[in-house]
Amino acid sequence: MTDIQSPTVQAGLSPADMRVHLLDLRNFESLLPQGKVKDFVASETSARFTIQGGVNIELSRPEDRTWADDGTLLLDGGGAPFSFHLTIRVAESSDSGDVCSADVLCSADLNPFLKMMAQKPLDALFSYIVSSLSRQFPI
Repeated sequence: MTDIQSPTVQAGLSPADMRVHLLDLRNFESLLPQGKVKDFVASETSARFTIQGGVNIELSRPEDRTWADDGTLLLDGGGAPFSFHLTIRVAESSDSGDVCSADVLCSADLNPFLKMMAQKPLDALFSYIVSSLSRQFPI
């Protein structure tokens, strides 16, 4: 497995509110890079889209899967030419409770060739997603 870690960002939303926001996968459209994603279709528990280059991505979570006690949410990935899981982590980062930190960890089953081709674009995608959270919810 290859782990791809996004930077950790700060956002002006309580951890509880951020978790509610991210639990609904329809909210992921606004986190993705405009112009590089097309055909976004989502429900509360699944999302499907195509990223530039024609790679189809599917994210899903069982309806009974919510945030773990440690502030993580695991999403199953599919559609791409490799299997992967996304772990989204949200934690409190201020004494007042109105600021949170967030990051994304992708664990992907990449062979050496796919790793060489996909790692940089995936790094950029996950960095963009967490940066979008800090832009949408400024401190």
